[in-house]
Amino acid sequence: MNKSSVFYTITFIFIFAGISVVLGFLWLIEYDQQNYTRELNTKYSLIANARLLYFAGVISEREFEEQTKNYNKMEQIIEARRIRKILFNGDILDRVEVRNGLIEIISYNNQVYLNIIYDGKVNLYKDQDYQTYRYFIIKVIAVAVICILVLLYIFIFKKLKPLKTLKKQIDKFAQGKLNDIEDVSTGADEISQVSEAFYQAILQIRKLNQSRQFFLRNIMHELKTPITKGLITLEMLEDNKYKERLENIFNRLEILINEFAAIEQITSGAAFINRKKYNILDVLDEAKEIAMRDDNNIRIFMKESFFVNVDFKLFTTAIKNMIDNGIKHSKDGFVQINITQDFICFKNCGPELNNTLEYYTQAFTQGTKQKSSFGLGLYIVNTILQTHEMKLDYSYKDGMNLFYFVDLKNIIVKE
Repeated sequence: MNKSSVFYTITFIFIFAGISVVLGFLWLIEYDQQNYTRELNTKYSLIANARLLYFAGVISEREFEEQTKNYNKMEQIIEARRIRKILFNGDILDRVEVRNGLIEIISYNNQVYLNIIYDGKVNLYKDQDYQTYRYFIIKVIAVAVICILVLLYIFIFKKLKPLKTLKKQIDKFAQGKLNDIEDVSTGADEISQVSEAFYQAILQIRKLNQSRQFFLRNIMHELKTPITKGLITLEMLEDNKYKERLENIFNRLEILINEFAAIEQITSGAAFINRKKYNILDVLDEAKEIAMRDDNNIRIFMKESFFVNVDFKLFTTAIKNMIDNGIKHSKDGFVQINITQDFICFKNCGPELNNTLEYYTQAFTQGTKQKSSFGLGLYIVNTILQTHEMKLDYSYKDGMNLFYFVDLKNIIVKE
């Protein structure tokens, strides 16, 4: 159990309360037993002193009865055989010697006797009011209190148990599994109200996502049709600078639509539908092909190939964007890719970024020149890496821009 969990805290509180109750009752038993013993000693001392004064003729019988009227249930044992049996077999709890006599408190067969010896004569009295110490009552009370604490713990634990179920649903939300989230409210208490409110919020988010996905897909579909028609029409025109400009515009629009498609796939939670095992060389070859770059613009350094577990389309899109950015923003139109089992590094010769990397990984960020800005490129790359439990890093050294795909170990497939 997590030590920071509320269930751990409640369990600790109840265990502490249970131990405190047990220790409290043990102390109460000890204290009450001392008081009970003190009361008995006071009682027997008063009776014994009154008896001795009566035997000595200091007080009359009426005065003796007046002094012991609250303790008149003292039965004198007269039978000699019984007296001998009690005196020889009983346990002496206390003994006090007085002038011309001796006072003893004797326990025998769960009964207490007061023995007063005066002038050599034995006077044995049985305390008919005596009751053994009330252990049973205190034990019953202690057990009842412990049982109440246990029942309270079970009750509170059951009341808070739906929190665990709610946490599982929230974990699904954090993982983007909106369609797997269920309504876990079970009553009208505060936890159920929170669960119900959370589920209603999820339903609203589902509706918004569906609307967003429908809008993006519809827009992309509607845009692709005129772009395709435009490219077909361009093939019928004579080659000139206007045709070249129009072709570049249509190609740029098509690239933007493809980037929008990648964003839509990531944000819709469908990013890992096709995540499989691929050779890193196959991923690189596909990225070079869709980037439409040849070996004159790209150089790759790698000691040995390995396999990665990725979404092929998304990961090749991330590498393609880094190749495009590296070539576009380099002074010599060249990018170098260094690959190890720790990282992938994209290296190009060019000016240092004017802002932090975080600035350029935001959507629609524009650089100093809009024509050659990073736009959606690094935003898409960073988002794809995050979905693969990786991250994008940057440094500038010796006039070279160094972009890293770090935490590569999270996607490497061990043979």
